[in-house]
Amino acid sequence: MRPLRHVVPLAVCAVSFAHAAEPGAGATVSAPAAAPAPAPAAPAPAPSFTAEELDAAIARTSEQLRRAGSESLRAPLALRLGDLWVLRARQHAKAGQSDRALDAYDQALQAVPAHPIALVEAGWIQLEAGKPDVARGLAETALAHDGDNAFARELRGEILYRDNRLEDALDDFRTALLKRPGSASLARRIEKLEKELTSERDYRRADSSHFVLRFDGDRDESVRHILLDTLERQLDDLQREFSVSPLPPLTVILYTSRQFHETTGTGDEVVGLFDGKVRLPVGGVTRVTPGLERVVRHELTHALLHARGRGTVPKWLHEGLAQVMEPRDLARYRTGVLREAKPGETLDLEPFSYPKAFTYVAYLEAQYSRARLLWFVDLLAAGNSEADAFAQAFGASRDETLEGWRRWLAQK
Repeated sequence: MRPLRHVVPLAVCAVSFAHAAEPGAGATVSAPAAAPAPAPAAPAPAPSFTAEELDAAIARTSEQLRRAGSESLRAPLALRLGDLWVLRARQHAKAGQSDRALDAYDQALQAVPAHPIALVEAGWIQLEAGKPDVARGLAETALAHDGDNAFARELRGEILYRDNRLEDALDDFRTALLKRPGSASLARRIEKLEKELTSERDYRRADSSHFVLRFDGDRDESVRHILLDTLERQLDDLQREFSVSPLPPLTVILYTSRQFHETTGTGDEVVGLFDGKVRLPVGGVTRVTPGLERVVRHELTHALLHARGRGTVPKWLHEGLAQVMEPRDLARYRTGVLREAKPGETLDLEPFSYPKAFTYVAYLEAQYSRARLLWFVDLLAAGNSEADAFAQAFGASRDETLEGWRRWLAQK
């Protein structure tokens, strides 16, 4: 099961089974109100309830709504029904069932056409599914009904940010923070965006079939066509390798080394970053070197894995497969990995290191095939736990494969 990253607190409505059930129908349970950064007034999370309990409550409330005559009776029942459908949608989303979640949010909107929570949370799902225009429409609908909806502002800000409208995005994030002053995540988002604006204020834009390149025109104009050709060629190759359908246009930003590290807050050892956009510290280059091609393949692998896995892929697989796809020379890393285990300790993936992730994923690919690695990703995207997905994809436990990896390293 996956955590929900974009959940609006149900502070606007106090759903409980006491309200939705007939007298004596069962125990009452307050609605959960968990959020990544809840508003100060949000109620505390409550015990969860099952899909069966929610379905029963939805059926009872729907019947009560059908029988209700006056608008004074129908209005609170409709709101209650919408809230219950939101809770059901969250269960589907947590299980990785995005389509079913969207169907449930649609049911909430049929009950309450401007349901603010359904609009925003459905908008996030549509955005992550690569449908920013649909997500924008949902955010705008929410804001048309309530211009002070901080969660809708944050959603629209993210849509604008991904479309490289940084100043407009910053305005929405700042407005959202005024309504949610306790949100540390929004404050961090604003700080990061302000750094990006400082670095990219005079940047130009060049588009290709699958990329939006942002660059310093005075510095990088001569290399932009070559780099876009390289990006398109490498993406085409990797998409065939991963059997991934074309992504929405992906933003790639060129920085100098200093700009890159100041903007991203990374150390000198980092030579590229994917955080929804590909960021490369290659500003000022005059040609595409083999080393730059490897960095491009590494970061594009992250983008494809993120899309295929819907944000569920663990770090060891993200970094391991990205290094495999560069490609790197396995022989150069074998001895160093074996030495990472201290005397008397067994080599493990934790604590994380790039060489361990690389060699472990290389072992899984050699022993079980890339097809099974990608099946593992698909199982994670479908909402399976890492342990369950691992056992199903590889027919072995994580511990069994780790033991095989250790023997494989020693034999290479």
